[in-house]
Amino acid sequence: MPQDAFTLRYLCEELNAEFTGGKINRIVQPTAEEVIFTVYTGKATRKLYISVNPSCPRIGVISEDRESPLTAPNFCMLLRKHLLSATVDGVSLVGFDRIVRIDFTASSEFFDAGRKTLFVELMGRYSNVILTENGKVLGGNRGVNFFDNGVRPLIVGRDYVLPPTNDKKTPDDESLYSYFARFDGAVCSKGEHSEELSAELSAAIFKGVQGIAADTAREIADEYYKSHARFSSREFVRFLNDFVYKTVKNPCVLTENGEVKDVCVYPYGVLGGEVKSFACLSEAEDFFFNEKDKIKLFRSKKERVTAVVSSAVKKVKKRLSAINARLSDAQDAETDKIKGELILSNIYRLKQGDKECTLLNYYDGTEMKIALDAALTPAQNAARYYKKYNKAKRTLAAQQPQKDAALKELDYLNAVADEIDLAETAADVSLIKDELVGAGLINEPSAKNRRRKQPVKYRTYVIDGFTVKAGRNNVENDELTFSAKGGDVWLHAKDYHSSHLIIETNGKEVGENVIIAAAEICAYYSKGRNGGKTEIVYTKKKFVRKPTGSRPGFCVYTDFKSVTVMPDAHERLIKRTV
Repeated sequence: MPQDAFTLRYLCEELNAEFTGGKINRIVQPTAEEVIFTVYTGKATRKLYISVNPSCPRIGVISEDRESPLTAPNFCMLLRKHLLSATVDGVSLVGFDRIVRIDFTASSEFFDAGRKTLFVELMGRYSNVILTENGKVLGGNRGVNFFDNGVRPLIVGRDYVLPPTNDKKTPDDESLYSYFARFDGAVCSKGEHSEELSAELSAAIFKGVQGIAADTAREIADEYYKSHARFSSREFVRFLNDFVYKTVKNPCVLTENGEVKDVCVYPYGVLGGEVKSFACLSEAEDFFFNEKDKIKLFRSKKERVTAVVSSAVKKVKKRLSAINARLSDAQDAETDKIKGELILSNIYRLKQGDKECTLLNYYDGTEMKIALDAALTPAQNAARYYKKYNKAKRTLAAQQPQKDAALKELDYLNAVADEIDLAETAADVSLIKDELVGAGLINEPSAKNRRRKQPVKYRTYVIDGFTVKAGRNNVENDELTFSAKGGDVWLHAKDYHSSHLIIETNGKEVGENVIIAAAEICAYYSKGRNGGKTEIVYTKKKFVRKPTGSRPGFCVYTDFKSVTVMPDAHERLIKRTV
């Protein structure tokens, strides 16, 4: 749900209590639409986050760091000039609209102490962050030397003017009595309201009341009709004000099928879903947007590598099709050779000018009809067939290795596609992307002057005291398998692409329970995950080898046993890193 005025009112109360008196230590602008203030509150260092992304503008507190560009944008430099070392005097909601006001007392060696105000306008595609001093515009995130939406001037040095309200009324405006009078007398039998009636009222709230999002309007209409059998405009306006200003806060995140769905001041009945409660709204929003960002990042990365692999598969299949066509043409090579031999053995019966002949094939005793070029002599026709035969032989010799290589490449790409399907986090997809970069399928420009955090290798589990590691892509599978000791136990899904698993034995005997649990993990991270029971093979690592020149992740094994298990992620057995 977007941050409407109903939600922002509670959030501003929290931000005001937390940041008032705090000192601005750092200001960064990770993207053109984001600004982060690092504030020392006297008790702890907290990050105040502002985003004017049109799809989801918001303000709140974040816990995770964001990577910043090496060169700060102009607006960031403006904020640093005026607000670094400033003290936060307060955070408040402007009227009952989606505008947050942050007041500062700023002082530096360059100018005298003065009051600065930052207006954060969270209004969809018109969202903006505007810095003012004594009511005059100093600058804005979206640029200010233009007429915003053709309605109000935003010009440096001119007075700051609030955005137009589009004739919407605040919840305490008395004109709402007449606005909602059209619903007076509407009857809901025994308090059970129809969806149509509730939809009409929620649409009227959304269109006529300032700062109310569509979901909040639906919740207000739903809650009113639950407790009222007949509509009264006067009762409803009182109910509306009680809802907006007196609702007891119970911050929560709503989830559905394991994914976050929405974040609310309290659990909205119209939204449904499982409820995860939080101590404060800012904490709930931080959790919600972090999860949403992770899902968005994961999906965007997954789509990119999927597109790369799909494109590569299409190219290989096209190449295979051309190779197969050439091989098919060359399959008649032996026939051309026999035709040349038959012409030479019967050359005394043929003459120049013949267009065809029928000769006895002494290999199988059948009659063979042979086409001839009338312009050539019998010897030249025989030479022509021998030439075709030799060309076909060269084609077969050249194309077959190319076909074998293309088939191996296709197998590898299909294995990578399986890895993408099994990936569960953005980190997993990043590892696959690195593998594709190493394979030359993605051209990745070198990122100079950027520090990249090294990801933790492998999925690691502890099962009955044994450490079990699982590779997350082909490269990790190779590293894991061939860095293991000869006595360690290696596991892999039979007839499916899967993660390689290693049970580190340290010279101890591995129990059946450990083998079963590791096999269940292996089955979960295999292409057969959704196919029910999966056969898993296991052997000592010393019986696993990698053929010379084979693609990452490919190996052969001997002296193995197998076990059939149901896939299970065994998340409770994952070894947590500190």
